[in-house]
Amino acid sequence: MQRFALWVEFDLRPGHLDAFLAAAQLDAEGSVGSEPGCRLFDILQDPERPDRVCFYEVYDDEAAFLRHRAMPHFKTYFAATEPMIAAKRVTRLQVVQRGKA
Repeated sequence: MQRFALWVEFDLRPGHLDAFLAAAQLDAEGSVGSEPGCRLFDILQDPERPDRVCFYEVYDDEAAFLRHRAMPHFKTYFAATEPMIAAKRVTRLQVVQRGKA
């Protein structure tokens, strides 16, 4: 199975970091906790640019990602955070090899 991954970069509007991270955390927990096709959902922050946040998400396949976008926790996250985002870049990736911890 070829896993599907996303790398999403956000540049947040000033003053919205805490609210964005709280909403993102709920989305990540809902994704990993209740979506069988979601394998990983990491939230990362640039220490030199605190208003730059990235997501690294891994799904069984693109269909699992599309199901993710229909989930109530995603819709809540999206509605809450859309006004907080100044810019967003999405890169769609295929997982070709995974390291072991």
